[in-house]
Amino acid sequence: MKFPRLCPTITVVAAMLMIGQVSATPLPHDKSRFEFIDSRGDPTRPVTVWMFVPEGCDEKCPLQFVMHGVKRNGEDYLDNWVEFAKTRKFIVVAPEFTRKYFPNDDDYSLGRSTTEADPAKWAFAVPEHLFDELKSRYGFTADHYRLFGHSAGGQFVHRLHLFNPGHRADPIIAANPGWYTMPEWGIGPTQFKFPYNTIGSRVDVARAKAALQKPFVLMLGTSDTNPDDAVLNKSAGANDQGRYRLERGEKFFAAAKLAAKNLGVEFKWNKVYGQNIGHENERMAAVAVRMMYDAPPDNSRDKAPEK
Repeated sequence: MKFPRLCPTITVVAAMLMIGQVSATPLPHDKSRFEFIDSRGDPTRPVTVWMFVPEGCDEKCPLQFVMHGVKRNGEDYLDNWVEFAKTRKFIVVAPEFTRKYFPNDDDYSLGRSTTEADPAKWAFAVPEHLFDELKSRYGFTADHYRLFGHSAGGQFVHRLHLFNPGHRADPIIAANPGWYTMPEWGIGPTQFKFPYNTIGSRVDVARAKAALQKPFVLMLGTSDTNPDDAVLNKSAGANDQGRYRLERGEKFFAAAKLAAKNLGVEFKWNKVYGQNIGHENERMAAVAVRMMYDAPPDNSRDKAPEK
């Protein structure tokens, strides 16, 4: 059932939230939104945050962050998770990086890492800063949050893991990214550099080691195999990674596994397939929810695509 759009009668939680603010703000139930001003990052670029708190949830419930795709439609992504949240009792937080403040694709899916030298001002820092604000404002007791991103959101999530491996997302899931920043270690000579791989990026050896030995899940739809998808990056650097998303994801995972071997660290990533699923956020989200909240059997992981 489609969750209804936010209407004027629903309370807007706050006009602006500031990091470090201490308040006895009651936890809003149902659906709400606010503008997050990241005073620890770039306060000139507010992020719209959509949140859903189901009945029966309090400050002890898990916090589930959901990253939207290229359409910057955070509310739609929130709506897709509402029924999951109601039945499994967790809180959904969907940050929206609007075109007004993050106009270019690089501002979101590449986290502003191509244009901003200060890591605190990267978009990759926003989930961490927002998590601290939510804990401060509402008294959430969790020491980590759960993170899922699909498509461009999956691009955001896998790069966040590489660029900021000290994050507190657990589990962290990137689903059906369109293209990747490949680990440079162990993949041999290449004509491409950052953002297609980590060559020339801020992902140094220390960050790479930390990211590769920290749990991370790559989720791939076995039917996400359309090389002519209208929004698929078809640049030379992206095409070098594969013809379509499934192929590119397989190559990325293999490169990361080899990088961990060459760097001498334990590889703690997992690869999960959405069987017979294409580039479909809602169906991939359902797989992620079962994995995170319903404890599926181990054979759901690393299962080869059905032929």
